[in-house]
Amino acid sequence: MGNKNSHSKQEQLVIKNIQEFNQIESEKERHEKLLEYYFSNDTDSIDRFHVFHFLKQHIFQSNFSSPIEDKLIKGEYKVLEIGCGPGTWLLDLSSKYDNSNFVGIDIEPIFPQEIKPNNVEFIKASISNGLSFGDNEFDFTHIELLRLFYTVDQWDFILTELIRVTKPGGYIEVSGRRRENVVRAPIFCKIMDTIYASGSRRNLDTNLIYNLKSKFELQSNLGNVHRTEENFVIGPNGGKIGMIAQDLALGYFKAEPLVKTLSEEMGVSKEEYKNMIEKDLLEEFKQSCSESIYVRIWTQKLS
Repeated sequence: MGNKNSHSKQEQLVIKNIQEFNQIESEKERHEKLLEYYFSNDTDSIDRFHVFHFLKQHIFQSNFSSPIEDKLIKGEYKVLEIGCGPGTWLLDLSSKYDNSNFVGIDIEPIFPQEIKPNNVEFIKASISNGLSFGDNEFDFTHIELLRLFYTVDQWDFILTELIRVTKPGGYIEVSGRRRENVVRAPIFCKIMDTIYASGSRRNLDTNLIYNLKSKFELQSNLGNVHRTEENFVIGPNGGKIGMIAQDLALGYFKAEPLVKTLSEEMGVSKEEYKNMIEKDLLEEFKQSCSESIYVRIWTQKLS
């Protein structure tokens, strides 16, 4: 991941470009500029986090779906992100809504630790151990793409914690990738099924985004549960978005320790697995219309 100096330069670059992009008045132009800037073949995990953030922002045309825009602009709104990674989502919001405050937690401290806006705080912590915040502390709590990290029982606890730290009248939003009824070509389907099967054997909630709406509806202190989703085709047939998604997918599948895990799960050598990713899957993306579907679910805490 590089040394401390390279991280500092990267943090400055991310913040600088987010601030510059936020000065573009046209939202459509802003998203296009972001996509052009982050169209990269770099497969480093932190770079993928940054790229993936702006891809999701583009397909949804927003950083969130909960109705909180006016409150963020007004200020004194407090936002919590669980599993913030390098902090790209929070840095983007903090520069656009500079009168509000943002807190991110992650078990891996790859977020900026020295160079960051004054209205952002990052904390090394794991939600599975319980959040250190008091009850009713945040106006908006946000978590995404962590279904392959926590077990079914852990997710029940995590959702309880999200509700606990959210203020009455505040919103909770969870997003992630849908695995049901998704069009996938054979090789891509085999890889994803292997990932899900491996997760299921470890009791991970691979169907979380499918079950989440019903989990929220069981809570007596939550309002109506809303759901929205967007999809795109991976590879050349999906245009610019598709090519970015292809780079992200290939980089992810080729990263360690996924190479070791998936090659063992599939019963092939690492070399055979890498050849499948770099040649067979790449060719399949060119010839097919495998899709990816992302879902956002949000609700309001009533009391």
